[in-house]
Amino acid sequence: MVSEGQDPLHATLLVATLSRLMLRVAKELFPQRTYFDLTSPEKQTVADHVRRLLHEARATFAGPELLSPSSGTTLPPQRDEEYL
Repeated sequence: MVSEGQDPLHATLLVATLSRLMLRVAKELFPQRTYFDLTSPEKQTVADHVRRLLHEARATFAGPELLSPSSGTTLPPQRDEEYL
């Protein structure tokens, strides 16, 4: 994985995606208010919820069953096979 210092575009996209996720979760949990109007404990609730979502996503995509041949998922050819 590329570190943020080596790829500023990657870091910018990551921050933008996480910011959008935070705003959407806040709107889902507190529909009558914006994220910026929330109190500190409410913002912490949003952050905890986002953290759980990211943990679930990491667990889902890191699982061996995702790439197992029995799942019916076919992977595209590797770059060297495709272009050489």
